[in-house]
Amino acid sequence: MIAVINDVSFQYPFATRELAMEYMHKFLDVCKRIKREEVTNIHEIKAGVVDTQQEIGPDFKLIQLLQNFQTREEKTFLLGLLTNQGTYYAEEGKLCRIAEKESLVCAYAIDNILVSLLSHVSFETPVVKSIVADEEIDIRNLSKDEHINYYRKELGIRRYIANDKKHKFNRDNPYGRGKIGSRMDLRDEEAQDLLNKAIEIKGRLYAKKNGYYYAFQNERDIDYHGYRADDLGDDVKYQLDKVFA
Repeated sequence: MIAVINDVSFQYPFATRELAMEYMHKFLDVCKRIKREEVTNIHEIKAGVVDTQQEIGPDFKLIQLLQNFQTREEKTFLLGLLTNQGTYYAEEGKLCRIAEKESLVCAYAIDNILVSLLSHVSFETPVVKSIVADEEIDIRNLSKDEHINYYRKELGIRRYIANDKKHKFNRDNPYGRGKIGSRMDLRDEEAQDLLNKAIEIKGRLYAKKNGYYYAFQNERDIDYHGYRADDLGDDVKYQLDKVFA
């Protein structure tokens, strides 16, 4: 899945500099979060070039607002998103109408997802109404942290839940008649990190760490438990060896 910066959302000015700063921070937080490993289904963030010279509030421009961010890391990250990722250009895009304004890049979010600055009531909800080629289309939208939770499955967020009754840390565990629970010899933090990196093979998530193979099984919603999978087939091991070299 691709996240597309909603350039229309930067065309609506805020009433005050303080309000613009508050919502720009929310936008930054959403972008930073979807670039973390916890969001496994977003492969990249793309954008057209947003005009940083446009006014984002009374008597101040977007570039001036960005310069008010405290750290160089934040300034660089935002400028990179808004000016250096001009991946989509006018001759390639379809005209997309959102909130009475037009965009040549937002149509790329169809079947993907928009990331919007919360500058207008149209961007408050997890779905943005649009018109592309005279067709009304709902586009998934992220403008605040709650939207990430709303789309947690689509974004590929995974949460590790230890099943230490069945999968012991330091030994295989007999349970029930003739059943053996494989050990889970990773601490919860290590397991979560590995779960974020796990790849799907034959409907199950697998990963490799320290020369051992691991399987993660979905329990409900975004919750997974994991265990060491020492009996994988050679075809699965081959795929994991390539990814986790």
